[in-house]
Amino acid sequence: MEPSKFRESRLSINRLCEQMDELIEKKEVDESRACFDQAFGELDELRPKASGDIQKRSVKNLAMKLKGMENRIFKLKTKGTSSGSGSRVKNNIEWDIDRVAQLSKAFLEKVLENMADDPESKVFFGTTGKGIRPNYQIEFKDGRIALFTGSGHKPKAGSPGQGAKNLSAPFPFQAIDTILNKTDDI
Repeated sequence: MEPSKFRESRLSINRLCEQMDELIEKKEVDESRACFDQAFGELDELRPKASGDIQKRSVKNLAMKLKGMENRIFKLKTKGTSSGSGSRVKNNIEWDIDRVAQLSKAFLEKVLENMADDPESKVFFGTTGKGIRPNYQIEFKDGRIALFTGSGHKPKAGSPGQGAKNLSAPFPFQAIDTILNKTDDI
């Protein structure tokens, strides 16, 4: 390829890399990906036209640079999530009867035990976390509300309305009892 045209293409890709770098710094995930796709497309057009060792080496270096950018973009998180050790990521778990049935038998036995054999009680599961041992709230027939930790099934301090937006739809005592009886048959 003619050196001046090659240089022009290479500079265009480098400008896109600089733009991508700024977008990554601003944590603009979608824009970074779009810029990467454009730069990668230009590199794909340039690659077969490269002639001579210098141009081929330059294409290889650009490819490595784009690979590094791709890794940085991959590490970006979409809005509403965070990364790093010890960070909390909201999953917004959708609880339905099938999902509840996937909880361990021992966990559900403790939930049922905390429902105090009140056949009119309802349990609400927390919608954040991993969904393995969710915190939960029980509403009894007399209107009393009790909060429990999912890990130890201990009563939890706090007002009944606290965290109400992070709760599932209610599951009646009978539904939990039915799930446990099905598990026993398996």
